[in-house]
Amino acid sequence: MPELKAHVRRSTIGDGLPVTWVSLDGFLDASTVLSFESALSLFRRDERGDLVLDFHDVLYANSTAIGTILNYRNLLLEAGRELILVRVNPQVAATFELLGLSSVVPCLPDEDAATRYLLSAPAGQRDPAPFLRRRVEAAPVPVLPRAQGPQAPAARRSAILMIAPEENRFTDITKMRLLGPHGRFHIITSCPEALHHFDELDPDLIVLEDPMRGSEDFLWAVKTEKGKSLVPVIKLYWTGTDIEGRKDFKVWEDDFLVEPFEVMEFFALCESELRRAPSDRRALLHQTHFEFRTRPENLQRANDLAASLLKKSGLAPDAAAALATAVAEAIENAARHGNAYAPEKTIDVVFLLDREKVAITVTDSGPGFDFRPHLERARRQEPVPPERLRQARGALGKLGIALMVRATDSLDYLGPGNSVRLTRRLSDRG
Repeated sequence: MPELKAHVRRSTIGDGLPVTWVSLDGFLDASTVLSFESALSLFRRDERGDLVLDFHDVLYANSTAIGTILNYRNLLLEAGRELILVRVNPQVAATFELLGLSSVVPCLPDEDAATRYLLSAPAGQRDPAPFLRRRVEAAPVPVLPRAQGPQAPAARRSAILMIAPEENRFTDITKMRLLGPHGRFHIITSCPEALHHFDELDPDLIVLEDPMRGSEDFLWAVKTEKGKSLVPVIKLYWTGTDIEGRKDFKVWEDDFLVEPFEVMEFFALCESELRRAPSDRRALLHQTHFEFRTRPENLQRANDLAASLLKKSGLAPDAAAALATAVAEAIENAARHGNAYAPEKTIDVVFLLDREKVAITVTDSGPGFDFRPHLERARRQEPVPPERLRQARGALGKLGIALMVRATDSLDYLGPGNSVRLTRRLSDRG
């Protein structure tokens, strides 16, 4: 997915009430929601008053991001602070309305309304109603016939593939809702068959029911192949499915729902993915997101998958091998230092390829660390003192950071330091 950018501004209002204003630009999806959550965690810990998120340039927000917003709003309210939204663009606002988010989190039209709202009463006692004068403009709900309304689905000429055990009322309703007059809708009852016919079907969206035999293998095959990985997949899980239990080693779908769910939430996800996918294809060539528990066999499997993705990235063989080594180091550091080899903790990896670079983000479940002095030393290319070379691998010396810096064009730690992004330009082509 395209990167999520954030501009942070701090100010005081009224008689000195501190406020942090964060303007976001991009997509809140599988590839950015982790860094978004890390940023909210930092804002919560810095104890600097209320938090205002400007959503004017956020073009899509998945259900995980919405859940994160609700969670951090509740945490801030417990601390006598508040999280609110301003300038939510119509595309995202319609989804918020469908999910009922706007009745829980104040979505105000502009900074002036936000300022007056924050000054109106202490956190937890404020009423947003008087400050919503432009609510209809900020979050229109379609009232015209669907083909003419302002939020008519982007699926009018799209190809949709639904993989389900059988055709039933739910598949029929989905087809009626999403199929436009010039679109295509295919229902296939076998994952191997769907994969076999994938190229000729050329889907723009895949809806995959989890009870299907081979659904995880299908997801792996689609999401790890360069030519297929950008097709959005929404997976539907049965009631009681142990999602956490799937994380032993899982290649992730773009979004998922667990029954029972509101059908309008499902349609909103489908239509948002269909609107988003064309911009992804303009910006990206490949995306794979996988997560695994900290067990030795999983570390090796993750290294093998990362190396395989890099071999197909377009980098020259030596550049791909160097970056694979750096990614293996990042994964090892996440396992050793971040997760302390606790087998129940997970490591999350996002692989992104665009026309200019490869970027791989590795995130562990640990608290992070003070990476700045080690990163600054590595970036200065300072020689490693002999006494540090004699230390046990990974002990105190942070030698892995030096290795990763030398193997990449850019090495960036995110959040509190439990997430690292390794980037290499495609100028190193074969």
